[in-house]
Amino acid sequence: MKKVILLVIALAIVLVSSTNLYSLEKAESAETPKDYTKPKAQFFCGFCHILTYPRVIEKAYKTWKPGKHSAKDIGCKRCHYPPETLDYKLPEHKKIPKDKREASRNMTEEEFMRTELEVLSRLITVMNMGEMVVRTRPRIDDRSCTASECHPTTGEGKEGEYWTKKIEFAEFERKDKSKAVIPYVHKTHFDSEKYVEGQEMHCTSCHQHETAQKHFEVSIDKCFLCHFKNVELNAGRSKCSLCHEIPTKPLQTQKTEDSDNPDEKPITHKLLEEKKVACKSCHLQLKRGNGEVREKNCLDCHENEETVMKEVFNKKLMHEKHVAAQNAHCFNCHDPVEHKEADYIDAAIGQCKTCHPDHHRYQKMLLTGTGGTGVPATPSLMFFAKTNCLGCHNREGIADGEPVAHGSGKACVACHKEKHEKMAADWKDSTNDELKSAKEIEKEAIDAIENAKGKTPEKKLKEAMAMLKEGQENLNIVEFGGGVHNQKYSVKLLDQAMNSFEDAIDLLNEE
Repeated sequence: MKKVILLVIALAIVLVSSTNLYSLEKAESAETPKDYTKPKAQFFCGFCHILTYPRVIEKAYKTWKPGKHSAKDIGCKRCHYPPETLDYKLPEHKKIPKDKREASRNMTEEEFMRTELEVLSRLITVMNMGEMVVRTRPRIDDRSCTASECHPTTGEGKEGEYWTKKIEFAEFERKDKSKAVIPYVHKTHFDSEKYVEGQEMHCTSCHQHETAQKHFEVSIDKCFLCHFKNVELNAGRSKCSLCHEIPTKPLQTQKTEDSDNPDEKPITHKLLEEKKVACKSCHLQLKRGNGEVREKNCLDCHENEETVMKEVFNKKLMHEKHVAAQNAHCFNCHDPVEHKEADYIDAAIGQCKTCHPDHHRYQKMLLTGTGGTGVPATPSLMFFAKTNCLGCHNREGIADGEPVAHGSGKACVACHKEKHEKMAADWKDSTNDELKSAKEIEKEAIDAIENAKGKTPEKKLKEAMAMLKEGQENLNIVEFGGGVHNQKYSVKLLDQAMNSFEDAIDLLNEE
């Protein structure tokens, strides 16, 4: 009686879903090559990846059909199921029957019917879902790819050459319209000493389902992320010659052979390399972006919990859990790194730190009231109010031919009273008077040290020079940071600087 009830329920479910399955199986029976039949693949894949069944399975089949694996009669199971003769790295696959015959042989009739019923009932819940459904991403064991008849890592034979030979991965056009090829060698990319911390390279690290056009492909954007993340242009794994043939033609547009100087050499990339001219002098624009990891990306998959978010920048752990263990896409976490032609001038202008590596450092020291030697921290009143540069610098002006935002007393009035308009000017005048006095004593200390050379013991001379340097560092904060940014702290720094200069002079004058 129980079997009859199960059978009736199963038949009812089959009737509900038959319309969707009929069109799929009809197409499969006409298109699927040889023994790798679609119904068998459906049974195998649908066992776990039920939320993809049947629409996504059908899409996978259609993207697989035009590819090289289809032409060689390599079906779903050959890649998605580890070789039978080896131990399983994916234990969850071990319990899955490969087809209905095996399932019926290893199960009782009732167990098999229950399994069919479970698969079909879950199918009904997702039958009307759209394309974007939650699904488990298939994992492919490396051994399915490196089997002896496919792409063995021995490097031997016609198949093995695939592992060691240079493959023409991509082609691009140079400015002179000539074609250039980017090569790729599988073996060199599987050197564990070159892995990112926590990373473990697999075939699917690069070969993944990226677009709806192909069953799996290699995204060149992943190449850029690995080669350029946390490394300077043309250094280490970003070295140009790893992927590009370095041009040998002269870079000048004029004819060098017409030069009056017979010893003049044409400028080539090789010459620039010998002279240690930095590649970023001309090619800075070819690397854009840093492949940053943004915490908000984590929230696409995780809850905003402290235990999860505190490990966001633990590189080793993140790669172990998300890449080596789960086969996540690189760009689920990382921003892309661009590697293409762009405006070479704007790219350089936009990177202020290229020429100004520590810009406005002294101004920040004054505002925060830190960084001086021998002086207690004395943050400015504006610092406590969290007033940034734009609060005061709101007047257009010109400095060294460049438009800049100047500070003015009128900005003080916007928040304070009319009488405060002159406050900044008063602070500036009084600080400049102190600064002038400090620089006069600095000059006396410098002269004293110069006169003491060769006459004073080396130890005493070094001690005096250290005092001079300490005073000069405090002096620089005020002079180059603009004492008006924190007048109170500036006065303390200048007093300490003058004390250091006077101590150096007194030390050298000791008998």
